[in-house]
Amino acid sequence: MGTNTLPILVPRGSPWQRLPGNTILVVVGLFITANFLARVGGEYHSLANKHEKITNSCIYPCKCKRNVAFCPEGVPVVTDGCGCCPICARQQGEPCNVVQLCDTRRQLQCVYSSPSSADYGICRAKKGMGCYVAGNTYKDGESFKLDCKTQCTCQNGTYGCVSLCPHENFRPSAKCRNAQLVQVPGACCREWQCESNVMKHIKVTCNRYSTNWTPCSIPCGIGSSRRLTNDNDDCELKNETRLCQLKPCNHAIGDVTSNRSSRSRRHHQHCRATVRNPDFIHLSDGHNCISLKRYRPKYCGYCSGKDCCTPKLSTTVEVPFQCYRDESTTDVMMKPVMFIIKCECRPHC
Repeated sequence: MGTNTLPILVPRGSPWQRLPGNTILVVVGLFITANFLARVGGEYHSLANKHEKITNSCIYPCKCKRNVAFCPEGVPVVTDGCGCCPICARQQGEPCNVVQLCDTRRQLQCVYSSPSSADYGICRAKKGMGCYVAGNTYKDGESFKLDCKTQCTCQNGTYGCVSLCPHENFRPSAKCRNAQLVQVPGACCREWQCESNVMKHIKVTCNRYSTNWTPCSIPCGIGSSRRLTNDNDDCELKNETRLCQLKPCNHAIGDVTSNRSSRSRRHHQHCRATVRNPDFIHLSDGHNCISLKRYRPKYCGYCSGKDCCTPKLSTTVEVPFQCYRDESTTDVMMKPVMFIIKCECRPHC
């Protein structure tokens, strides 16, 4: 069997024609070997340079700021180049180095301006693919808007978006009562509007209306009366209820008028329509609440020769009550209470 040899074409008239065939083979072999060693040496030098950068940038034992990296939506968590800590993979256009790694899932690599000396590079796509969105084609790295509120960027075949109205997702402070997102004419983004601003408009356009309070539900003791009104912040027609007491039930009305003689009390009992309690007392809601402060309320007395005595003029006061939910738990609640100013005698109730 013959030996397979590599055919070498030597131009006619070339000095190589005067050299033996074996010598030409040796020279060619040395040339190929030199190129191979140069390439291997370059790669070794690059690896050595990268290893040196990692060694200089990493600190062992590992010390991480946090055990878990909190990354934006769509950005993966990877282990840094030191093999220590979880980090957010750098995205296209972001700075990178041997520690801060690019997102390889999106075919990104760290491109240095000078691989031998630069400490930082920029994440670039190995093969930038375009994006096809809603019938339109965008180049890799190109920014576009889905609508007036959304800005997007094509990143190697996929695209990420951010809101151009981020303030819509953050409610104002508690000082802004009943905050509402309102569409502003001529603007894309909505704006938060507080109740105070809305109320200025409502107060101008709202026609305030209230019915008269109904008579107290019972002739003595703690009762209630009602009315219909839109005199509120929302200008909405609502039912309001207030506590009322025409007179106590536990004793004669003459006993609360004064400390006069019985004859005088009987005289005032039959001729005075309005009487005042002689002492300051805590008010009650008839259940488990008593007022925090003490008051000296007025009541409707008795009228000589008349069938009934009813309030002619009254007012409503917000009174703080201490309410007992159980033996050890109490709450403070504001309750509207009727305060009698003047009573009148009527032939019929």
